Amino acid sequence: MVGSIRCWVFDADDTLWESAGYFRDAEDSFVHLMADLGFTEEWIRKQVHDRDIERLSVTGYGPGPYIETLRSILVDCVEKPSDDAFSAIARIANRLTNHPVTLFPGVLSTLESLSGLGHRLILYTMGEKDHQEDKFERSGLSGLFEDCVVVPRKTPESLEALIESRQLHRDEVCVVGNSPRSDIAPALHCGVNAIYVKRPCTWAAEDHDIQVTKLVATVSHISDIPVLLHPDRTGG
Repeated sequence: MVGSIRCWVFDADDTLWESAGYFRDAEDSFVHLMADLGFTEEWIRKQVHDRDIERLSVTGYGPGPYIETLRSILVDCVEKPSDDAFSAIARIANRLTNHPVTLFPGVLSTLESLSGLGHRLILYTMGEKDHQEDKFERSGLSGLFEDCVVVPRKTPESLEALIESRQLHRDEVCVVGNSPRSDIAPALHCGVNAIYVKRPCTWAAEDHDIQVTKLVATVSHISDIPVLLHPDRTGG
């Protein structure tokens, strides 16, 4: 199965580079802000998580909608928030939007290896288009990919559209991502290969039961992919 793959459709956030950690930092900063205003950490975290999941169907993913969630909690819970409180939200937003793009170990060498084999690489991510494209350019990986496709939300329909628009052969495609719901489930639904990059602390909204038997593999790091292609080169 692995030997037939010629096109790799990679997720970006928390697959190629760190993202979730910056959202956790934003949440922690907001919790500290609200604690100073008299609210308990447990209650505020529940507000953030509940509202964040509720707004996904309306706003989609990305730092902009997330910051609006935090701002709405501040406005709803605090009578006449101070200018300092709004300034604190603005600082949280700036850090979340402009954080460095830090590749995970082995990502660059793995992508260079696949590209060197003549394989097609497509970045397929979701969120705010300008923000995702900016991170893609800052990652230094753009020269290795034939395209960067940004959708508001990953669904079987959006993956089908990608497959059809690029005229891809399903048995030659492999989706690689860290989200069971947004990466792996749509791939299996569309009948293409999938590699699940299992990362710690998967966001609750992205959890999903998947039929593991249909996966090509579950890996901990992108750098495990060349070993799947050449299992004899384990270095042992």
